[in-house]
Amino acid sequence: MRAITAFRKSSSFTLSIVFTVMLMMAALFVTYIMVIANDDLLVRESEAAINADILGFHSLHKVSKPKDIANEITNRINNTSTDFYYHFKDQNNRLLAGNISEWPKPNSPFLKNGILKLTIPALAQNEDDINVIAKIVTFDNQHKLLIGRNIEEIQLAQWIGKTFGWVMILFLCLISAASIWVAYYVVNRINDISDKADNIISTGDLSKRLPIDSDWDDLSKLSVSLNLMLEQFEQSVANIRSVSDSIAHDLRTPLTRLKTHIEKLENSEEKYALIKESDNLLSIFNSLLRIAEIETERKKSQFKEHDIETMLDDVVDLYMPVIEAKNIDLEVHVDLQINTFTCDKNLLFQAFANVIDNALKFTLEYGEIEMALFTTEVLKSKEKPEGMFKVADTIDATQNTLIFTVFDTGIGVTTADIEKLTQRFYRAEKSRTTKGNGLGLSLVAAVAELHGGKVNFVSDPLRRGHGLGCIIALPL
Repeated sequence: MRAITAFRKSSSFTLSIVFTVMLMMAALFVTYIMVIANDDLLVRESEAAINADILGFHSLHKVSKPKDIANEITNRINNTSTDFYYHFKDQNNRLLAGNISEWPKPNSPFLKNGILKLTIPALAQNEDDINVIAKIVTFDNQHKLLIGRNIEEIQLAQWIGKTFGWVMILFLCLISAASIWVAYYVVNRINDISDKADNIISTGDLSKRLPIDSDWDDLSKLSVSLNLMLEQFEQSVANIRSVSDSIAHDLRTPLTRLKTHIEKLENSEEKYALIKESDNLLSIFNSLLRIAEIETERKKSQFKEHDIETMLDDVVDLYMPVIEAKNIDLEVHVDLQINTFTCDKNLLFQAFANVIDNALKFTLEYGEIEMALFTTEVLKSKEKPEGMFKVADTIDATQNTLIFTVFDTGIGVTTADIEKLTQRFYRAEKSRTTKGNGLGLSLVAAVAELHGGKVNFVSDPLRRGHGLGCIIALPL
């Protein structure tokens, strides 16, 4: 089961979108600052200084002669700290004062509001041309004055601001893209870990490990820690199984000897009771060893192609006397698209037998049992046995699978008991008075797992208000 089914519904995606929106807002703000800090800001600041200078010269013109204005301009030019440039001429276009030798040409570019943008040639060879903005004022006597201001430093500051702004925008965009990528990476890694963990849980194979793609991120470090934990679990489970298998193996021999000694006793009810108990204990130990042998996969060497339908017929024939004795209504449905199935015939025969035996054990007289053997193609058809609606809930119909089902109208089990039916020695409360040792379905699960399949159980498969259904799914 995937931890996060849709990337867009994950918290990582939500957070990345929040961060991205915040960063985009910051980028828009920086862009806005760059726009308002462009030529308009440059022109406004310099225009204000020029306008103040113009007011001063207008006032001087009202009370002074052109010669006084020229002297004032000369004094300002001689102040080396000034950033202003002047060209004062009379009505005959003669230069009276100024540090700009030539009057702007008629085609000089205007920025706005009568503001000119000029380039003044450098005064020395090792100096650069000077960029200024200027305004022209005409006095009542037709004298004209051009006042310009150096904008080199302001342009430099503006260039630095623009460059920094673009770098900030690029940086914010990269952070936005990185946040979405990190969110996507985290979701994918979490899903990989979740899928692998789910596979380990569903198969019970503790030898599998979580994926580790790198050694720098925290999720990989988490995977390393979980793998160490799985390794300890695997070792602990192996030790427990080893102990239980050893006990079963070591006690089987003395029990066999004990049974031999009991059989030598004189015939009596106690003798036969002891023999019965001995047989029951030996059956338990043999089942434990059988399950252990299956779980260690020692029987895969016996896999061959067998006629699965004939195998089912043999199992049904084996239990037919019991079925007839209990007057049970048995229905068998076989719908196969295959002739043979690769398996361990003896183990699969025993698994089928255990499931049928379990159904017969808990189905009362005149009850019903429905068996079916089919492939997943049957689930896609409109006509199928009555209990197949329950199978569709537990089987992936897209996979090519062999399915064996046994549905009964027995006493059934509770929903809580269903999940524990394959545990060793587990017996539901309703079945404690019935003969058995709680290992039959454990062996069925072990056989199914050996064949790469699994076992599922459903309640009331035949819709009678009670009963149990066992579904064995084996990949083809």
